[in-house]
Amino acid sequence: MGEKSAEFSERRGTILKIIITEHIASAAPVGSESIARYYSLGISPATTRHEMARLEEEGYIVRPHTSAGGVPSAKGYRYYVGSLIREAKLSRTDQMAIRRFFEEAEQEPEAWARLAVTILTNRLESFALATLPRAPVCRFRHVNLIVIQELLILFVLVLQEGLIKKRLLSVAQTMSQDELSACASRLNAAYHGLSHRQITAKKIELSTMEEQITEVTVQMMQSEEKQQHEQFYLDGLRHLVNRAEFMQGKSMLRLVEAIEGRSVLSNLLCSLRDEPGIKVTIGDENKEEALQECSVILSSYGVDERKGAIGVIGPTRMPYNRAIPVVEYISAVMSELLGSVYE
Repeated sequence: MGEKSAEFSERRGTILKIIITEHIASAAPVGSESIARYYSLGISPATTRHEMARLEEEGYIVRPHTSAGGVPSAKGYRYYVGSLIREAKLSRTDQMAIRRFFEEAEQEPEAWARLAVTILTNRLESFALATLPRAPVCRFRHVNLIVIQELLILFVLVLQEGLIKKRLLSVAQTMSQDELSACASRLNAAYHGLSHRQITAKKIELSTMEEQITEVTVQMMQSEEKQQHEQFYLDGLRHLVNRAEFMQGKSMLRLVEAIEGRSVLSNLLCSLRDEPGIKVTIGDENKEEALQECSVILSSYGVDERKGAIGVIGPTRMPYNRAIPVVEYISAVMSELLGSVYE
């Protein structure tokens, strides 16, 4: 009895995979007649109809109309993603081509993030996004203070993540370059490696100038942490506009507004912080209403605390068997390249 049940389950899985594959290609419902006609499953059309009825009862497919064929549900796609294409890998030829693009690009994280978006958009015909690798907490490396005019100095803040922030500051008293350099040296010794919270909590005696520099340092570090998931490289919105799923109603308008508002993308990327590897959300698994007719494939990349993200957004009928391995491989290449920079 157990063997027969396992065979039955495997057969339904095969039919579900066919329905999903055909629907991804055509965007149309898939009927039992076409499955029986084009696939040699060794079963009768009546048995195919019965199996599809079971898939519908179990929530893996839905029928737009009583007499229509089946369309995969979010549950069906989830089963497909989790079980049917788990072993999908990028071909060696594709791997070599993608790696060559990165090797020929300018060797810096910003260029890699832009390139990742371009590759994902062109290969998958989907909307793609990428962020630069950033640590979740900014840490102080050093400051430089340079005299510009009598009461004006250039403040240069260097963070351990390699970021350099500059600001012109008005000061209340004239100081020589030697005095400013001595002030910077004292702060560098006191704050090296600290977060803005640790700097604020540190109890040390400061001069008026040192208090001003410390306050500006904390403000700039706080601002940088807030912005770390608000800076994106984006491309491919044109591919979403042309999808049949978004041609009716207000789905596309909501989606475009969400993307342009950026807060939805920030929330998506923030969700990756504690989830290493690839993350796939399908249809109403997405918390954001604007994305509930979409699938989102995201992957974090980076080394140590320096993390960025890449991914694609498309209709639920996106080609997961191509999209997942491409996102995974590009993420791995970018992590490898960053490892060589920060070692």
